[in-house]
Amino acid sequence: AFAKDSVVFEQAFAQASWTKPSFATIFSGLYPESHTATTKTSQLPEEVDTIAEMLLAAGYYTKGLPNNPNVSTVFNFDQGFLEYTELRPDRFFGASASASRLSMYEVLRKVRQRIEGKLGLRKMRATDFYQPAEVVTQAGLAWLDGATRPKEGPFFLYLHYMDPHDPFMAPDSAEGGYARVRMEDPGPELAAPMLQAYVREIEYLDGYLGAFFEGLKERGLYENSLIVFTSDHGEEFFDHAGWWHGQTLYEEQLHIPLIIKLPGNAAAGGRNGFIARHVDLAPTMLSSAGLEKAAHMPGSALFDARGGFANQGTAYSYAENDFEGIVLQSVRSSAMKRIHANEGNARGLAPVEVYDLAEDPGELSNLAGQSGHAAEARGLAARMVDYERVISEHAAEPTLLEEIDAQTLEDLRAVGY
Repeated sequence: AFAKDSVVFEQAFAQASWTKPSFATIFSGLYPESHTATTKTSQLPEEVDTIAEMLLAAGYYTKGLPNNPNVSTVFNFDQGFLEYTELRPDRFFGASASASRLSMYEVLRKVRQRIEGKLGLRKMRATDFYQPAEVVTQAGLAWLDGATRPKEGPFFLYLHYMDPHDPFMAPDSAEGGYARVRMEDPGPELAAPMLQAYVREIEYLDGYLGAFFEGLKERGLYENSLIVFTSDHGEEFFDHAGWWHGQTLYEEQLHIPLIIKLPGNAAAGGRNGFIARHVDLAPTMLSSAGLEKAAHMPGSALFDARGGFANQGTAYSYAENDFEGIVLQSVRSSAMKRIHANEGNARGLAPVEVYDLAEDPGELSNLAGQSGHAAEARGLAARMVDYERVISEHAAEPTLLEEIDAQTLEDLRAVGY
């Protein structure tokens, strides 16, 4: 129903396959190695200009409802937001956020989880890990009705829905769901039930997205709004003999949904088959606000001034990852893809992989070194070098967090990091 009012981008791709670098790209319009928020201890550097900062400077009221510890204030993702209200997991015993940092709370929480698990007294719940879609929608609508949202003038609202994410909740399963923190390497026999749980979570999310859009309509805010719906990454269900996300740059990790509703529902029902990327989102949002993109942004607005498609010349999508000892780069055209991996990586990925996406969309037959695709493989290698050079020229100075507080660490572990 939302797509009927919007434009669906069928070939949209992330620039990383886990939350922190991917969201930093969405917020800044920069590639991961350019904004440098690429590792578990990385912060988003102050020198990086975010879309929230640019819109704030243009007179927008900026509100964020983050729902993942990777994009918390701890990691400096609140830059440019006048309000940044973190949606944290529920605490045991009704503990406050400050109390929950106490070591005694941590001991009691772990003892309770262990006892309840052994006795079968309590299955895992989504609120142990994040706030579900119902809460996110309620929080968004409550802010729209609240005192801080300006009743005149523009606003920028960021809502973070976590439901189609590890853990995959399944009330009928033994533990109530499937979580990386409890099962690092599930057996292949779990691929089908885990995928079913994932689909169920998408259906659940869909209902509350619909409730949010209806809420916008009831408040007279839907018609004239730009709404961008996307995901920061995908998930792997044993597609390449692995699980979860962040460890590869295959299509199941990078090919993401992207649906954009323009003000006035311009171009409603349109479909775009050209390559679109996360680096294009900041320029697109700025363009819709009547603002020029920053000179250092490598992406392009996806629409022209009349709402027509403006990205038909985008020929490549580049991605990179630095996660748990796995360092990757990839570049793809509409037909071919090349992936580089560091030697001795923890996932056992080949140093070079080349795929014909038209013939092998599942990326199962590595063509690296085969003469039949040598020219295309060399062309992608040259393009990868070009990307790496440009990205390094405009890279921010990395900022690392020396120590992460105990509760943030626990929240990160809970959602698989």
